[in-house]
Amino acid sequence: MLPGGLVNAIVSAISGRMYDNIGAKVPACLGFGIALIGAIMFIFASAHASIPYIICAHVIMMIGCPLAMSPSQTHGLNALQGPESADGSTIMNTLQQIVGAIATAVATSLLGAGQAAHHTAGHAAAFASGVHYGFYFTVCLAIVGLLLATTLKNKSNN
Repeated sequence: MLPGGLVNAIVSAISGRMYDNIGAKVPACLGFGIALIGAIMFIFASAHASIPYIICAHVIMMIGCPLAMSPSQTHGLNALQGPESADGSTIMNTLQQIVGAIATAVATSLLGAGQAAHHTAGHAAAFASGVHYGFYFTVCLAIVGLLLATTLKNKSNN
């Protein structure tokens, strides 16, 4: 987890600079695309995948996430003026917590469903199958995010 966390911190700073220079659309689209690649890598991982492969997939996802999320959130909050800005920030933080909890519950449910569907395959293989179900959900979210990111305005259009 440490390599991905370090990369996330570094890319967060880079994504802020990118937002300042070119706006939200390019880094958001790039970020969702990169996160999608990382999630697909996790889907192709087996119960016998190497640790470097898992670390690489996680690092790739952690490159994409701050590239997608930071500019998107800043772009949305910049549309608010004055006192609305503080309210928008509070609402954004609250929604992150709520949606994060719901997504965790859905992913965990999918993990259990995947394990149950392949319970005869052995413990490790059933667990890997369950993890794949969770990452199918992640891929769907990344695709939706990518499609929505294409609707953001370029900096020159703001």
